Amino acid sequence: MIGKVPPVPVTVIGTADNLAHFVPAALHVTGNFSNVKVGTNRVPIDVQNGDPNVTIVAPSSAMVNVDDLGSSTQTVSIERVNTLPPGFHEQTAATTITPATVRVDGPKSQLSGIQAVVIIDLGGVTAPGSTAPVTVVVWNANKKIVPQMTVTPPQVSVKMVIQADAVTLNKPVGFTLTGQPAAGYRVTNVQIAPLEVQATGLQNTLAGLLLMASDPVDITGAKGDVIRTVTIRPPDGVTVNQKTATVHVFISATPGVSPAPS
Repeated sequence: MIGKVPPVPVTVIGTADNLAHFVPAALHVTGNFSNVKVGTNRVPIDVQNGDPNVTIVAPSSAMVNVDDLGSSTQTVSIERVNTLPPGFHEQTAATTITPATVRVDGPKSQLSGIQAVVIIDLGGVTAPGSTAPVTVVVWNANKKIVPQMTVTPPQVSVKMVIQADAVTLNKPVGFTLTGQPAAGYRVTNVQIAPLEVQATGLQNTLAGLLLMASDPVDITGAKGDVIRTVTIRPPDGVTVNQKTATVHVFISATPGVSPAPS
C-alpha cells in the first residue's frame, strides 16, 4: 500500500455518560486485501467495537493505493552537516562506509531516483575521528525522506579520520660537533647555512620544536677548517623545504700552545 493508512470515519452513538467514558482504542479495523491489484482499490473493512455501551456506524470499505513491492541496491553516501572546528580537517580519502551498499525495499513506483544516505554532523566530530554505527535514511532527488522504505542493514559503520591542519613555520637549523681537533687547535666559530628552513607539520608538533636537527660533523684530529654538507633530520610528521645544510667549522691554532706536528 502506498502512503499512510486512510482514516476510517466512524460515528459513535450512546448516552452522554457513555460517550464521555468512550475510549477510541476500543475500535479495531481490519481490511481484506486478498483481491487487491496495483492501482486504486476499494478494500472491504470491518470495524470491531470493544465497548458494549455504545453503538458504532462505520463504512464497509476504504480506498487505498497499492503498488508492487520492489527492491534496489544503493551505494551509501555521506551527507555532512555543519563544519569541523577551526584548525581541523577530514581526511576524506580515509573515510569508509561498511558495508558500502544496502538493499532498499519499498513501493516499486517510488524506488526511482532514491538515494541511501547517512547524515554526519561534523560539529560533533573531534580528532582523531570516530568509527560509529549510523542509521541509513532514504531520500528522493529533493533530499526528502521517502516513507515506507525498509533498509537492510538499517545501519552502516562510518569511519572518519580527523586531523589538525598543517602549518608552515620558519625553524632554525641546529648543528652538532663530535670529536676534538688535533692537540693545539681549537674551534673558533661555527656557521651553518641556511640558518632557517620552512617546516610544515601539525601546529602542536611545531610549537615544541626549537631546532631542526642535522647530522653531526666529526672534527676529530682536524687542524684546519671543516666544511660538510649535512642532512636535515625533521621529526616524524614534519617536512622541510630544504633537505641539506652546509656546516663550516672554523679551526685554528690555540694561542700559546704548540700545535701537534703534522
